[in-house]
Amino acid sequence: MLSNLVIGSEGFVGKPLCAYLERLGERVVRFDIKRTANEDGRAARLNLSGIDRVYFLAWDVGGAKYLYKQETQLRQLEWNLRLMLNIMPQLQESRVPYIFVSSQLAEECSTVYGVTKRLGEVWTQLLGGVRLRLWNVYGVPESPSERSHVVSDLIHQALTTSEIRLLTTGKEKRQFIHIEDVCRAFHYAMSAPDQLRGVYDVTSFEWIEVRHVARIIADLTRAKLTPGTAVGSTPITPIQGKLPDWSPTVSLRKGLENLVAHFKSSKDVGSSI
Repeated sequence: MLSNLVIGSEGFVGKPLCAYLERLGERVVRFDIKRTANEDGRAARLNLSGIDRVYFLAWDVGGAKYLYKQETQLRQLEWNLRLMLNIMPQLQESRVPYIFVSSQLAEECSTVYGVTKRLGEVWTQLLGGVRLRLWNVYGVPESPSERSHVVSDLIHQALTTSEIRLLTTGKEKRQFIHIEDVCRAFHYAMSAPDQLRGVYDVTSFEWIEVRHVARIIADLTRAKLTPGTAVGSTPITPIQGKLPDWSPTVSLRKGLENLVAHFKSSKDVGSSI
């Protein structure tokens, strides 16, 4: 039985990944500061004995509201640098195959998040690890907060107010990827890590207007859609690489249907996980 260490096991991607690996019959060792202060990746010693694969997800992260907020930049810088300074040398010493989970925002040089993710990619390249870039992941219900992501925010609006009010015209484009496809991509990449030497994007590879996403959610929830007047931006990030023989399987509409159903099944929409 394969044993997996998931660093950041209680996060937006970590929780579904752990559940996915366990459904495959694999052993999962969870590691996250949200579980106990003894699992603070900035200082803790990892127990890598008997571990076959490591997924390095832990990061100070959130949606755009958090990542681009000026007041969070120094916190992000210190937190994420300390994570790498503690964890990377341990991975180097153990030589256990691992994935460093990065982001398409690693192309940005103007934000702490982008710069630190890029540094993690470079460090991982030197250690021979796998570098995967996530785009806009959805499929996990979240309560509205500074750290929540756009798709959950739109669904929450629709279900609690019967209206989706966009801050922009919604014409800006993004690439989205469902969490099920993310988990499949991670597991697939770890099946032959020695063959993956580049940076690989985990995304739908389709540019979709935010207002299109909002329209589908409005249709599924019978909510009114009200576009804003501000003009949003579309950062056209270049695709670095595609995982060979992997492609997403969850369509946008199906993924949104599932997420809306997940929200609706909660007794209290306002307290969705």
